[in-house]
Amino acid sequence: MNSPRPVLVVGASGFVGSRVARGLAAGGRLVLASTRHELPDRVTVQAGVVPVRSPETAALPDAVRAACAHAGVPLPGAVVASIGGWDKGGTLLESDPDHWSATLASHLTAHLDAARALAPLLGPGDPYVVLNGAASREAMAGSGAISVTGAGLAMLVQVLRLESTGQRFHELVIDHAVSGDGRNEDPAQVRTPAQVVHALCELLDDPAAPAVRHV
Repeated sequence: MNSPRPVLVVGASGFVGSRVARGLAAGGRLVLASTRHELPDRVTVQAGVVPVRSPETAALPDAVRAACAHAGVPLPGAVVASIGGWDKGGTLLESDPDHWSATLASHLTAHLDAARALAPLLGPGDPYVVLNGAASREAMAGSGAISVTGAGLAMLVQVLRLESTGQRFHELVIDHAVSGDGRNEDPAQVRTPAQVVHALCELLDDPAAPAVRHV
């Protein structure tokens, strides 16, 4: 019997990414937890998690292959990209140009770089899921750069899906704050990490899953 193919979680040291990695592993999936930096202890001590560290995205495929070979597991059969984060500050017109450029790089270009590097590891029908947030659909004052890059990310996933050579590209939109994240000020609603993981698993497991899933 073949071993189950792992899910590669990119951005596994972040608030959402770390909880996604833990939730998938707790549900019995083998997880390759990828990050530029050291993984937090709450992820590394989780059974079923194989750390993958690569400071540079271009080197990530080789790091994934090496980690799989060392752990004796197959190459990933799915990718979950939890890249970028939340940011709140002044208005767009007052924003620092360097900060704007950095946000474009970290919240949008980084996703394209990851897809370029990792999609070739996947076979026909394998899912590649990008996590996005409510700001991608709703203009948010003080977080304009996040809204703009989020909207761009939604279109990026659509184009990747149209141009796919066989992989399934999906966008999982988390429409509300994730519980426990203190960066969100008095959110009207929250979603638990378990709810996010449940929605994610539906995308991973269903070959006919919609291009966009909201949670």
